Amino acid sequence: MLLFLLSTHVATAQTFDAALGIKLQNAIDSMKIAHGINGISASVLYPEQGMWKGVAGNSHAGTPINSDMAFGIASNTKLFTGVLLLKLAENGIIKLNDSLHEWLPTYANINPNITIRQLLNHTSGIADVNSVVGYADSILLNPNRIYSPNEVITWVGPPLFAAGTGWSYSNTNYILAAMVAESATGQGFGQLLRDSILSPLQLDSTFLDVYDSVSIAVAHPWQGGIDKFSTPRKSLNSVAWSAGGMYSTSGEMAAWYQALMSGQVLNASSFDEMTTFVGSGNYGIGLVEATIFGRTVWQHGGNIWGGYNSMMMYDVASNAVICVLINQNPSKAALVAQQLLLTLADFTVDASETAYSAENPIIFPNPTNGDIHIGLNGQKLQSIKVFNPMGEFLAEHFTASFSIANLPCGVYIVSIQTNEASFLKKLIKQ
Repeated sequence: MLLFLLSTHVATAQTFDAALGIKLQNAIDSMKIAHGINGISASVLYPEQGMWKGVAGNSHAGTPINSDMAFGIASNTKLFTGVLLLKLAENGIIKLNDSLHEWLPTYANINPNITIRQLLNHTSGIADVNSVVGYADSILLNPNRIYSPNEVITWVGPPLFAAGTGWSYSNTNYILAAMVAESATGQGFGQLLRDSILSPLQLDSTFLDVYDSVSIAVAHPWQGGIDKFSTPRKSLNSVAWSAGGMYSTSGEMAAWYQALMSGQVLNASSFDEMTTFVGSGNYGIGLVEATIFGRTVWQHGGNIWGGYNSMMMYDVASNAVICVLINQNPSKAALVAQQLLLTLADFTVDASETAYSAENPIIFPNPTNGDIHIGLNGQKLQSIKVFNPMGEFLAEHFTASFSIANLPCGVYIVSIQTNEASFLKKLIKQ
């Protein structure tokens, strides 16, 4: 049996600030109403605070969402797959520069010289099997059928570009990566996940559907306003497999990110591989680098028919982790996660500072009619950026006094960079 020993320290002992917890709960409650979301399970893991968990809405009639319910995490499965491959490389079982032909037979429309690294960062040029015309309808003809990865790979269309010459997100890449893992170890992908990641990290409510058996309540999935719980998901999740077939709770997903980002899972070289972002998608391995409200975040979304929507977000400066799981498709998990990030705006985003630090800049007056000043408490200003609530950049200033008279009334986010730290603040214009 292949088993990787991982450290299992997860921050759960601290007491989460009650006032902040109320604000986070209000945030998901308001987003549920504003966007007509059926049910939300969210968790925030914040340095020096520990874990907050919140829920809103229902699984189905008469059954509210609770924080112990599992949701489909869809494409957030890819981070688990990518980390598994990185662990195999750490242990000398594979090399990221290995070509597919070293581990797999030849398949139509798949260049056998593509490397494992090119699969994991989506530079392979392999077409996305999900883009096949009629993909979802064909799978749902027999929802109880279990599709093998070898069968799914035969659906792949012609390559989009020569390997290494472009970037395009493709679920096929991560299906092939798991096939490599199975070939290299002689073990099933689900068992590899359980032995090497899930069990060592005590992620007991996280599982690969169809191939893994876990006794846990699952939130009913809704598609287009219809409860799809009675429709078997074997066909959907067997096709999604290593690219999107996993389930988890919001708390375990936040703990997973915290363990990974704090160096408990990968060595330094592997972590660098995971966070080397390439191409138009700024994609590493199972992660996307993005800028939200002027902050660098590492994130990944997930969306699967029938219907779950998820968003994981790691704020690089503060080490805060945000997880949002929704039992509805289409839905707005990314917007809910952004709203939770905004709710943390009253906290300094420098991990070395304490929440509500005296060194935290103050905006006044707030609310404002236009002209404002930022009290820096002795810190040296580097820049001030203003964003709307959707995270869209509006303006940048380099002095502590400036005006937003040209902006309409509403709520804005101010990102303040000083010589000591970075801060997010809410600003209201009346």
